Amino acid sequence: MKLNELIDNLIELSCEEMPEEAKQSLDDAIDRIVSSMTDEELHHILEEGIMEDIELNFDEHESILMKSILNKNIAFA
Repeated sequence: MKLNELIDNLIELSCEEMPEEAKQSLDDAIDRIVSSMTDEELHHILEEGIMEDIELNFDEHESILMKSILNKNIAFA
């Protein structure tokens, strides 16, 4: 399991109904994991999430355009 999948699963789990004390402990664990990550790791996870959303929510041409923009391969004049 990749780190971004672990974080997603923990966040998803924290949305489930559970005792407040357990929820707070889970939120604290997520905070510790995320705060220990470097900016590069956080950027990579964010980029992966955006790329997955692009592939799921856009047609092929829109997906190529958005990926080009994110990869700084295209500019707007």
